[in-house]
Amino acid sequence: FGFAIALFASAILFAAAHGAMGDQSALETGPLIFRSLAGIAFGLLYWFRGLAICAYTHFAYDAILLLKLS
Repeated sequence: FGFAIALFASAILFAAAHGAMGDQSALETGPLIFRSLAGIAFGLLYWFRGLAICAYTHFAYDAILLLKLS
């Protein structure tokens, strides 16, 4: 039960942290839910695989998004 609480709390903090970096739309419902789900996925990835895999995955997502937008 404690793991689930920590996972959801860290996912919400993950989503809110993206809003603290200047993205004004980050605290709207859609982006907040999407980033919270991504935070849950990263939390589970961290639990099962470790921090390095989380960092590589986040980098890969950001790189794909950057290439897609340019």
